[in-house]
Amino acid sequence: MSGVARRLFWITCVAVALTATARDGHAQEPGAPAGEEQGKWAPEAKTLEIMATPLFGEPSIPQGGWAEALVRITNRGKAPVAGTVFISSAMTPMSGSASRSRAPFSVGVGATVSLQLPLRVGEYNEPLVRVLNAAGKVILEQALTRSSVNNTVLVDVAKASALGSALDGVTVGSRNDPWAVEFRGWPTGGSPTTVKVASPPYDPVTGDPVLPHRAAGYSRAAAVLIRSDELSRLGATELEALAGYVMEGGTLAVVIARPEDMRHPTLGAFVGGDVQLTTVGLVTVKELVLSVPPSHITPSVPHAAKPQPRSSSPEPAISELLSGYGGGNLQPSAYGSSAPYGLGEVHLLAFDPQTKPAVDSVWVHTRMIDLLRRANERLAGVLFRHGAPHTAASDVRRQLDPNESVRWAIVLAALLLCVYSIFSAPVNFTYWRSKHRPLRALFVLPIMSAATFAAVVAIGVAAKGCTGKSRHLTVVELGGGMKTGTARRWRGFFVPNARELTIRAGSASSILGTEMMSHNDETKDHVVVDRDGLRLVDLQLRPWETLVVREDGYATLGDGIALVRKGPDETLVANRTGRRLLGLVLYQPGMGGLFLDSLDDGGSVSSKTFMPLTMMTVSRTATTPGGLPLMDFNVYGATAELDEAAAGLSGAWMAVADTLNSPRDWFPPAVPTLLAQVDGGEGKSRDSGLALDSDRLLVRVVGYGGRP
Repeated sequence: MSGVARRLFWITCVAVALTATARDGHAQEPGAPAGEEQGKWAPEAKTLEIMATPLFGEPSIPQGGWAEALVRITNRGKAPVAGTVFISSAMTPMSGSASRSRAPFSVGVGATVSLQLPLRVGEYNEPLVRVLNAAGKVILEQALTRSSVNNTVLVDVAKASALGSALDGVTVGSRNDPWAVEFRGWPTGGSPTTVKVASPPYDPVTGDPVLPHRAAGYSRAAAVLIRSDELSRLGATELEALAGYVMEGGTLAVVIARPEDMRHPTLGAFVGGDVQLTTVGLVTVKELVLSVPPSHITPSVPHAAKPQPRSSSPEPAISELLSGYGGGNLQPSAYGSSAPYGLGEVHLLAFDPQTKPAVDSVWVHTRMIDLLRRANERLAGVLFRHGAPHTAASDVRRQLDPNESVRWAIVLAALLLCVYSIFSAPVNFTYWRSKHRPLRALFVLPIMSAATFAAVVAIGVAAKGCTGKSRHLTVVELGGGMKTGTARRWRGFFVPNARELTIRAGSASSILGTEMMSHNDETKDHVVVDRDGLRLVDLQLRPWETLVVREDGYATLGDGIALVRKGPDETLVANRTGRRLLGLVLYQPGMGGLFLDSLDDGGSVSSKTFMPLTMMTVSRTATTPGGLPLMDFNVYGATAELDEAAAGLSGAWMAVADTLNSPRDWFPPAVPTLLAQVDGGEGKSRDSGLALDSDRLLVRVVGYGGRP
């Protein structure tokens, strides 16, 4: 064999070996038992019936955000089966980086088990479900397809939605599009959002709908339509997730199916009191003209959207069935009766869009489209939603990084080295030469070097410590007078030596994942689901580097912060959080931005006692791509006041604003909005075994509510 042929032979052998190694590496499921042969199917594949689906179908899987999937396993075999369900999603196909969730299962003979797994979805590939037996052999492998169309999703809680044929594909016409496709956390634009009606699966045993266990499961839902009898039957977990979704800005439309449901405590909690039947409001039957998409946005899909419905008045058959409702916070609206709940809205519909004759009514279709438009535009006033796509949070990391607060150590060490460089050579040798003992300088030099080295190490230890640290930055959004709000927590972890860490979610309803520091970061989260909630495992922490984990959950602030209307241009602020409020920025409709340095617990103060801020602070206008006007928060206009009230407060708000991937309406024009820091944070002392040495808690209260 010639030399050239021999080299070609060995190159071919190496290429074949590398290809086989790569194939084996990709076949091995992360977290599965080592040594398994994924190419061989488990015998249980013939005896198990497995259904895997996103809870609300293809449109409910967001790019880069969070979704929830249902895996239902029925054992038709003759022996119990145990194993693990994995759902993974590649973040970058070239590198194979993926986030994954897993949960164990055990199903007896003739039994059925259902697992609901949250998943951090990738921006490129479709999620992949893999079911493995206890030996690590594959029972099922299935991709979860997702829609690439920009949809406004209406979740119709019904076994077979009758609205889909009428509303699917209709252009919503909203001036804000929170569902635009994003790349690395930034909107990419595209066609106008159109309606997609989706329905959840139903439990074949109980006949009840299978709804998300976490608010993040509704991350792609613009509105949820449900009947009152099904709402009253929801379990505690499903009800908490639905309430959290509405509380963070979601829209809930309820059809009163039975008179007794109006007295149900669940419905009363949503609308703020008992519900009574009243006459239909004039605004409900008033002519409603749908808005059209902005002229500068043109469809990029080959087929045209359906024309928007038009109807000036309800059909006679509909007029006879319309109902009005009152009580609690309910007020007449174009859809029936509506009430705020947190940052969201609850609508008691005057009609039943799920059944005839309303399901065929153009007048009803018009109002359902407008309800979705309103839902989209209201989301412009919400900073953070559970399960929203992760974005770069480099400024947040700097807020949580202990290295940022020990610059003095670098300066001191540099000065010490400068002093050493002067005394170790020129001064040392000159001194001993003057004493006619020049060789003594060689004896003193290592002593000075050792002392300098020890001093530098001591400075580093004093600055960074010998044990790990954790830090929190939390933003809570809630409505006026509400005790509980949705919370976005950034949890920073800092250790002096490399270690593996497990981080648990704060509650069973929370989700968590490592935060990106730049839009090019790859994520390899490994989430384990159990009865206590989620936990991140296999996290590798590097020495002296801060790892940031984002958690979407809830927080309770004592009895809340009340914003009470005292007049057309006056609001009373009452603090019942149990802690002092610092650096209060209040937007008062008609008066602009106001500032107060602090407010003690139990205290109340009128907006007229606040100090005026520069107009630029809360009046710098911005718009969404669809032309919706917004009021931005220009932190620079209040830097001095904020930092005087609480050290570093302006930097914290700037870091929070930096994580927003598009403009937000920080200050909705018709209601007051309060920004503040809660003194003392959330009151925790440790996180995942590390001491918590910084805990900053920021709040944003929107809208009137609460008692004086």
